[in-house]
Parts: sequence; C-alpha cells; structure tokens
Amino acid sequence: MNPSPLLRDAIFWVAAALCVIGEIAILRSMHRGSRAVTPDRSPAVDADVPRGKPVTEVVSAVLPAVGLIVLLVLTLRAMS
Repeated sequence: MNPSPLLRDAIFWVAAALCVIGEIAILRSMHRGSRAVTPDRSPAVDADVPRGKPVTEVVSAVLPAVGLIVLLVLTLRAMS
C-alpha cells in the first residue's frame, strides 16, 4: 500500500525540518563549546576538558549538514 502523495510530501518536509533543527542544535552547541572560558572557572577544570582544533570542529559539524542536504535533494528528486 503506497501512501498518498500528500502524506508522502508531508512526511518528507517534516523530516527535512527536523534535520534542519538538529543541525542548528549541533552548530549552536559547537559555538557554545568554543567560546572563551569564563573567569569563574578554575584552570584545573579547563585542563581536563579536551579541546579540538577549530577547523576540525567546524568540519565535523558542517560535513553531516552537507550530507543531509545532498540526501534530502536526492530524495526529493526520487519522489518527483
């Protein structure tokens, strides 16, 4: 049983919106984690937190977004 085109399109756009919301959350989390340390935190606490390279963090956050965009475009083409 195939779903109606209206239902199929609705499911696709809800999934696409959720992907966008998820990627925004990932990028926001990355941005918050890379901010400067506040003065009330001791250096001992900051020494325990591993810091990644900024370029690596950006690539690891943006690469999944690009992959999702490609996947969503290919899915939209296949649905047409």
